[in-house]
Amino acid sequence: MKITWPHGKAFAFTVFDDTDLAVPGNFERTYGLLGDLGLRTTKSVWTGSGADLPARSEAGSNCQDPEYLEFVLELQRNGFEIGYHNSFEWGLPRERVRAALDRFRELFGHDPVCMSNHASSAEGMYWGPDRLTHPFRAAYRLLQRKLRGNPHQGHVESSPYFWGDLCRERIRYVRNFVYDDIDTLRACPEMPYFDPAKPYVNAWFSSTEGPEIETCVRALSEERQDALEASGGACILYTHFAAGFEKDGVVDARFRRLVERLSAKNGWFVPTGTLLDYIQQQRGPRTLKAWERARLEAQWFAHKLAVGGTS
Repeated sequence: MKITWPHGKAFAFTVFDDTDLAVPGNFERTYGLLGDLGLRTTKSVWTGSGADLPARSEAGSNCQDPEYLEFVLELQRNGFEIGYHNSFEWGLPRERVRAALDRFRELFGHDPVCMSNHASSAEGMYWGPDRLTHPFRAAYRLLQRKLRGNPHQGHVESSPYFWGDLCRERIRYVRNFVYDDIDTLRACPEMPYFDPAKPYVNAWFSSTEGPEIETCVRALSEERQDALEASGGACILYTHFAAGFEKDGVVDARFRRLVERLSAKNGWFVPTGTLLDYIQQQRGPRTLKAWERARLEAQWFAHKLAVGGTS
């Protein structure tokens, strides 16, 4: 089913920005540029708290960092969406995850609409090999040389990191597969979808590969922008705006030129949650079929073999 976008818009575009590496001084100008151009996107945060958790480190800031939090709250006031990136960079046990979700609600006025798993967090929800089913799970284990166990245990009921029921109660959408196609909706026409094999997640969404400045610039090339416009589809770009988008206080010139060009098109530029809500309202809730899961997994696995990495 082809989606008709609001207000006569030709396509939809947004970004889900994982908070990794983000500290005051290395990402704010990028958001200033997006805001000035009328693009509204999603920035994720860590809300785990406690004296044992550094407010700012090489991995990035969390919401205990007052300077970082002040800017994040300003982003929300200016129409950007705040998402969730697990509770903390290395993961916390169940009751501290609950406290992190409560803290998110306290700070931002509601539970997270959207979430992405953090690669090194023990509370990852159906992450690592468990984001896949047979035979791709076995192939993933071989590729990663991790034949036993899974460090991501948010969905494992016997684990101290289990919080699957909290995820189901409090988070609407969780990101899973990432693809090379700028039209994320073409790569994953089922999204947002419920997967019966992963019942603790209400609905999954996919995104377009662009985790740092070089891959992002490739993802947003003029040719790809025009293809997205022609397809009438939707892009949810996955990136880390703290990964090379600014240098010496200046936004990368290639990225600036590309998003200025994109913003001049007849696109619907809204946060991730707004976009997913609209798609779901247009099509109704979707439950993933076994053959659809196999296609998505095969497509993702082939892409990751080509580009490397597992995010």
